[in-house]
Amino acid sequence: MADVNRMDMDAAMVQLRASRADKTLTAAESGMRYDGHSDGELENASKQFESLLLNFMIREMRATVPESTLFPPTMAEEIFTDMMDEQIAGEMAQNGGIGISRMIFNQLSGQK
Repeated sequence: MADVNRMDMDAAMVQLRASRADKTLTAAESGMRYDGHSDGELENASKQFESLLLNFMIREMRATVPESTLFPPTMAEEIFTDMMDEQIAGEMAQNGGIGISRMIFNQLSGQK
């Protein structure tokens, strides 16, 4: 009997999750969005996301450049380079970047 109740409970949970997913898909398909935040906050979040992606791109690009053997890299240099890459990516995103933040903002705000 305990096994039957366990199976019924699992089936009920699966159906509950499916019904929530259907509501989420229906809201997304109809173009509705949650309007709990201002457009300024959405723009800021999209710029931060673009900054994160640009930081990954810069880091991967830097990894392709061979390191000099004249002076071995130190931990301080690695930390400074990571911080510099993060700052460069942030500045790029704030000044227009490559257009990802604008596309994200337009998609999430319902603009075209």
